[in-house]
Amino acid sequence: MFEQVPALPAVFADTADPLVADFYIRFLFSCLVDADVLDTQAHRWGSVPVLGSDLDASVLFDRFMKRRAEFLSQRRAEPMDPWREQLFDAAVTVADDRRGIFRMTAPTGAAKTIAAAGFALQHARKHELRRVIVAVPFITVTEQNAGVYRQLLDPAGGGIEPVVLEHHSHVEFGDPSDPLNRWRRAATENWSAPFVVTTTVQLFESLFGRKPSRMRKLHRLADSVIVLDEVQALPHRLLPQVADAIRILTEHFGATVVLSSATQPELQRLSPLRNLPSPVEITPDPKTFFAECSRVRYQWRLWPRPTLAQTVTEAVGHAQALVVVNTVKDARTAFAYARREFGDRVAVRHLSTGMCAAHRQAVLDEVKQLLKDDAPLLLISTSLVEAGVDVDFPAVFRAIAPPDAMAQAAGRCNRGKRLGEHGGLVVIFDPVDGGMPPSYKTQIETASKYFGPPETGKADPEDVDELADYFQELYRRLRVEQRGGASETIRLNRIVRDFEAVTDGPFRRGDTTRRDRELAFQMMLDDTIPVIVPYRADPAPQVIADCLRRLTGSSPDMSALRGLQPYLTTIRRATAQRPETARRLTKVAGDLHQWDGEYDDDYGMVLEPGGNGLLP
Repeated sequence: MFEQVPALPAVFADTADPLVADFYIRFLFSCLVDADVLDTQAHRWGSVPVLGSDLDASVLFDRFMKRRAEFLSQRRAEPMDPWREQLFDAAVTVADDRRGIFRMTAPTGAAKTIAAAGFALQHARKHELRRVIVAVPFITVTEQNAGVYRQLLDPAGGGIEPVVLEHHSHVEFGDPSDPLNRWRRAATENWSAPFVVTTTVQLFESLFGRKPSRMRKLHRLADSVIVLDEVQALPHRLLPQVADAIRILTEHFGATVVLSSATQPELQRLSPLRNLPSPVEITPDPKTFFAECSRVRYQWRLWPRPTLAQTVTEAVGHAQALVVVNTVKDARTAFAYARREFGDRVAVRHLSTGMCAAHRQAVLDEVKQLLKDDAPLLLISTSLVEAGVDVDFPAVFRAIAPPDAMAQAAGRCNRGKRLGEHGGLVVIFDPVDGGMPPSYKTQIETASKYFGPPETGKADPEDVDELADYFQELYRRLRVEQRGGASETIRLNRIVRDFEAVTDGPFRRGDTTRRDRELAFQMMLDDTIPVIVPYRADPAPQVIADCLRRLTGSSPDMSALRGLQPYLTTIRRATAQRPETARRLTKVAGDLHQWDGEYDDDYGMVLEPGGNGLLP
């Protein structure tokens, strides 16, 4: 009992920064929720609260270094290895620096995933930090990175608490009687694990959330190393708020944040970070490092603009080639043409979000084997292949896109530098019959000032200096800090502590029943619904049938949703509501539907029968 009400800390004074107070309230609420849940569980079980282990950075760093050395000794050497080693050594050395904000600016394929972990563990050892949190924008990369980290960090043998916790919507917890699955389920709720691998959606929507289940984990961010991988993929409209979160976490909660990217955004130019010390660059002289790591030469097909068919025809002239386009429709158009014209002499494969995750993974496994066998291959894909997918083509054709996307595509070309310096070919083309997402327009217009054919005096999309200028101008053109924009609205709602408006958006003008999601802190605004597709490869049919039975019984088992994740795709809600689409959808639970229409073995969900399955 307090004899009198304690005085509020200085952080809550009227003259203090209200945005810092906002985060203190969130973290205090997180502590309260977590303690309440743990005490309730302990009371129910007649025990003491069960807390997960903090990071033993010294033990884990030694284990990490030993296993990394073993891994490198067993793999085939590549010409890129000396630069990967250089980046790793720099990361471990710089890790002894003060806590704060760091940047790791290095090319795709330079082993940033391993270097970031080396930095994080050494930095945590130096400063006695409590955990490492790695956040990635893409679930596929999260799964991939978590697998790598488990091999390097988890204890050998069973019966010992794991180190690495993987947390995202596709994680399956499995049999609850298994102690490992019980640990995963419990640790996911409050991130009580030494090394967490998650998504940026999970991280930032928890930071700016308001529901206990989301916010219970927040206090675990204090005294942590937080690695933001592929940071260029964060949504532009929210960047000032992301920058403010980085400011507060590093200045007030003892965290260190690492911004890792091959195309580093200029977050320090935004107002929350503008007056702070510049981030410490882990990569020694990034411009020189990129030049030394150069693996590709760029060619540009901007005028006259080629057709998709002409681009496919040129790509087939290479023994193995990847063609990346901007829309699902373009991918299917190009694939249909390639299969019809060249399918008898080259393996033509397709990847897009029209396919479920299990289908995409099966195609990727086949593609990797074809690449390994040096078999004739043409892969046509949307940008999803750029999301950390480890493939290595001698030639890549990329439809014109923002520079970070073009650089990511280049990262799938001559990845290991086996073809020598500039041995890979990257062709940037502007298809006359191609499309692009609406968000690309301003980015491409801005990029055209800086990137293009060398005869125009412009740079390639991996030029570090030009990228810095591009991002600064892009932020101005997008007006990411404008009054009335998403970030500014969120900032004002944080100041007045309107937590619901921050998370769900303010009420629309003149309407107190609907909120404006575009002015909320929501990482993804696409209004889509999840759809179970009839993927036919084993064990899909049996798993889908079992999960549907569990979901639609008299006592629905919602845990079955995780089992369905590999067999889901999404479609826009407006598309789902069209009569010709709606009649082929069966509602299962909530927004989840089952697709009763056609599912093609090559390109997935067919929304327009007889129309080549093109998605609108």
